[in-house]
Formats: sequence, C-alpha cells, structure tokens
Amino acid sequence: MVKSLKAALRGLGGRRKHKLDPFLATRELVQVDAPVVFDVGANVGATALRYRGLYPRAAIHCFEPYPPSFERLAAALAADGLASVHRTALSSTAGRAVLNVNRNAETNSLLPSDGRAAQYWGEGLLETDGGVEVEVQTVDGFCAERSIARIDVLKLDVQGAEYSVLEGAAAMLAARRIGVIYTEVIVAPTYVGQRRLVDYLALMSASGYELFDLYNPTRRNGRLIQSDIIFVSADVLERYERDKAGRAD
Repeated sequence: MVKSLKAALRGLGGRRKHKLDPFLATRELVQVDAPVVFDVGANVGATALRYRGLYPRAAIHCFEPYPPSFERLAAALAADGLASVHRTALSSTAGRAVLNVNRNAETNSLLPSDGRAAQYWGEGLLETDGGVEVEVQTVDGFCAERSIARIDVLKLDVQGAEYSVLEGAAAMLAARRIGVIYTEVIVAPTYVGQRRLVDYLALMSASGYELFDLYNPTRRNGRLIQSDIIFVSADVLERYERDKAGRAD
C-alpha cells in the first residue's frame, strides 16, 4: 500500500511539472480571453510583461508607489494600450503613508524592516535609507471608482504587507469577485507587523478561497522563510477541476 501510494504520487509529480511555474498554473486556472489583472507591487514591470505574454488581451492594472521604479514601469509599458500604471500603494485603508526606502528597492515596504531580517536575508537588502510619502488606496475603493466588477488575477508582492491589501479587498473577496490570488508570503521575521502564514490561511478560508499550491519556496538553514502561494475562489476551482475531469474522460 505504501509503495503503491508513493509510486502514484511520483506519477502525479511528473504530470504536474509544468505547473511548478505559477504563471502557467494561473493560465490554466483563468482561461478567459480578456481577464482583468492587478499587479500590486509591480516594481519595474517584469511581472506585467509576463502576464501580457499569457493574456494578450488582458486589462492589466499595475500599482507601484516608489517613484524611480514607477518611472521604469511606465516606460516599460508605454506602448501597451491595455495596461494602466498607477503610482500608488494598496493597503487596508486609503490615504497617505510613508514607504520605507531600503538599500535594495525591491525590499521597499510600508512596513519597517525587522532588526532580525539580516539573519535570514543577509546584509545590504533591507537596511532602510529613508522614506517617501505615497498615496494609498484600497482594492475595493479602486474598483468602485472605476466600475471594475471582477478581478480575475490579483498578484501581490508588497514585501510583508500583502495581508493589508487583502483586508482592503474585503468586499470583492466576500462577493467572490476575485478569481485567483497569487501572493508572496514571508515567513521569517523580515518586517515589523508582517502577518503569519496561518493568518493568510484563516483569512482566505473565511473568505471562501482554497489554497491551490505553493511556488518558489525559499529556505535558509533548513527552514522555510518565504513562499509564493496561489489561492483560488470556489467557482474557479470548480471550473478547473471539472475541466480536468473532462479531459481525463
């Protein structure tokens, strides 16, 4: 029994190798022709360009509050008529906030760096050099202002503050108007105020979303310190499983 189970699991692993890429997994989950994609924490546009390759007709909204990164983002997407760039952060409430500007711009966050961060990530990444005041919106408010009824893909990479973005999407989540959530979750102490993995799991479960898979795990000294996760709404998961069952038949 044990040997048979292990053999079956190995077989499943072989069949799902292509799904180890979260973007390809998202393409299988969201098969609409012209989805709405939110790239929150868009940095300089690499992720947005990846989504454009997957969905040529997608409406892509990119959110990046750090001015130097925003300028590069806007330049990268200048010729893309279906992409919109927004120099704003997303969080649990709207207003103004100070973005902590760190030694490495990719680690900038609305949360201050934890003094223990270097133990896990090394020196020269999360040391804070200053701050810049930025506009902050919520997913719910942004969608209401622009009459966006549904987000097919919500990608979050905001350096420890992803939970706050989800709190600001409470209405969209409650109405199941977000199909797929692709988020980074930092496990090791990195930012002051970051939420635990169990908090994300509880919030998603309470909102009617299922964990689909984990991607790009980062480990240090045998410990998981960060992972990307895809959560899916019940309707998307049902459609995906029905499609898979149909192909098997």
